[in-house]
Amino acid sequence: MTTTRMEQFSIGRVVGRTFSVVGANLLSFAIIAIIFASLPTALLTWSEQNVLADLRSQSGGVFGSMAGGLLTLGASLLQIALSAAAQSAIIYGVITTLGGRKAPLGESLARGLGHWWRVVLVTFSSFFMIILASFLLFVPGVMLGLRWIASVPTQVMEDTGVFRSMGRSAELTKGRRWAIFGLLVVCWLILIAVEAVVGIILLPGRNFVAALNAPLFQIAFAPLLAIVTTPLFAGGLASLYFELRSTKEGVGVETLASVFD
Repeated sequence: MTTTRMEQFSIGRVVGRTFSVVGANLLSFAIIAIIFASLPTALLTWSEQNVLADLRSQSGGVFGSMAGGLLTLGASLLQIALSAAAQSAIIYGVITTLGGRKAPLGESLARGLGHWWRVVLVTFSSFFMIILASFLLFVPGVMLGLRWIASVPTQVMEDTGVFRSMGRSAELTKGRRWAIFGLLVVCWLILIAVEAVVGIILLPGRNFVAALNAPLFQIAFAPLLAIVTTPLFAGGLASLYFELRSTKEGVGVETLASVFD
């Protein structure tokens, strides 16, 4: 078994590894993002806006509000499910690349999507529990999110089942959650800054909130942004998972990649 010397958790290594691996698989990861994130986002946003407009014009009151709410919820759940498919395929590609072999697009899709339904269950389970906790107080929701942030790559890599993946994520993130929180805050601020700049350029004269909510931004730019953010997010999760395994358990990339052999 090949192992690495256990070191302190490093945000810099997670970020550097993410950009390095995503850059090495830029085309294949971009295609995955287009199929499972960009095009569905554009179509769902366009359909949702048009159907909601029809609902408002043809009916009103409680019925219109309930129908619109159900439509929005259904679109959100579908996007989460499609995002899970993209994450599975990209995580497989990242770990395979870290193991020294670039995974072809077809192989990443086939092997990654083999975990798709369980990844969807892991995502939905953690998502609803976090939302429920957030209704009580904001802080518990954040803490649960940090606790289960490695659930998806754990499921893809270890195939442990829904709740075991969430428990395993809790084990791996223990003692590292403040560092992970800092990493997420930095990434969130960068994303907001990029969206603000592009929104202002595309829609001059509007404030930040109005620009982000404008139909042009939602239908045109948000799907394009997904081509970049989807690989970086999934690649970041895979890199974070490897960093947690290597620093807590001394596991090397060759050992992780060998599970796919």
